[in-house]
Amino acid sequence: MDELKDVATTMSALERRHIRRVQPELRAAATEAGHHRTCRLPKCQRAKRCTGCYPADEIATTFFKTFPPCVRDDATQASLLAGWKVLCDRYEQAMLAAGYTPEALDRLGEERNRALEEDDDWPEDPLCPPPRNAVA
Repeated sequence: MDELKDVATTMSALERRHIRRVQPELRAAATEAGHHRTCRLPKCQRAKRCTGCYPADEIATTFFKTFPPCVRDDATQASLLAGWKVLCDRYEQAMLAAGYTPEALDRLGEERNRALEEDDDWPEDPLCPPPRNAVA
């Protein structure tokens, strides 16, 4: 087994917010990679897809908490990133088939990235648990 290297990250608050906002995409990539089949979270196995997420205040505080809980080592991280590439390629092919040009796709991607970084009214992730430090 790989040695865990789940070390603390030094991301800014904006970078951590960006990572929180892409959690649904990371879960889709984990599902594409098949992580739900062997996930330690029973809810992912039952749902037959990745549904795991760290509490909002813990996301991106350590290296592996940047990803869904099924990513515990370098091998599962590589598998997730391969799944993400498959999803991105599939999306690009569908958009090209729908008549978008590569230039238009680049522009849409830049606008989306800017929105991820700048918009304050981004919808909350429904699968992300509330912060553990939350006062009731």
